[in-house]
Amino acid sequence: MLFRGINNYKSMNTIIDQTENQGALWLGDYTAAINQQLLKQKNIKTVLTVASGLNVKYPPNSDIVHKVYNILDIESCNIKRIWGDTYQQIDEGLQKGGVLVHCAAGVSRSAATVIAYLMRKQGMSFQEAFQFARLKRSVVCPNFGFQRQLKQFERELQNMNGKVETEITQQQQQISQLAVKPIIQQQQLSNLTIQPHQMAMTEKKTTIRRNQLTPASKLPKPVFQNNVKQAQSLKK
Repeated sequence: MLFRGINNYKSMNTIIDQTENQGALWLGDYTAAINQQLLKQKNIKTVLTVASGLNVKYPPNSDIVHKVYNILDIESCNIKRIWGDTYQQIDEGLQKGGVLVHCAAGVSRSAATVIAYLMRKQGMSFQEAFQFARLKRSVVCPNFGFQRQLKQFERELQNMNGKVETEITQQQQQISQLAVKPIIQQQQLSNLTIQPHQMAMTEKKTTIRRNQLTPASKLPKPVFQNNVKQAQSLKK
């Protein structure tokens, strides 16, 4: 079962095909990593060695970015600790060209690393990523210790995604509240009625009755009329 499809075994297999925007992701063995002519032919610019003790080297003038992760293919080895860095290396490498992730046989260590990448990048579960990788490279079979770590990694991704979704929901609620607030304020303003200003009337109307009027005969005569009469009497 470990080497199911051994008759069709290849030194490396395409996991993610090349597109217009990025290179292809390859999973392979030691022989693929040291075949520089093959790497050039496939436009592979980044090589990740997930193994210990493999003598993989490239000339100083090579345009290949090479990084080594010293991982033993034993169940007690903590391979999960490198998946944060390998994710970044793969993601950045695909922007420049093809990426090859390899170990000794391309079965356990490098396979677990590629599966972890698929889980995080594509949002796959462990089983989905595992089956997808095996469909592309039939000999894929991480050891049981690595599989346990991949299942634990799946739970961590689910928790992380749950927190992100909660934060996004809270942000959307805050944005919606900010958008609704001006509308509520506008409605409150439109509901206001303008009350006419009522002035207190402090003056009372004065009514004049006829009996309050003084007859003209009783009014005092003007002084100039008296003077005229006195002058007329003197002439006489």
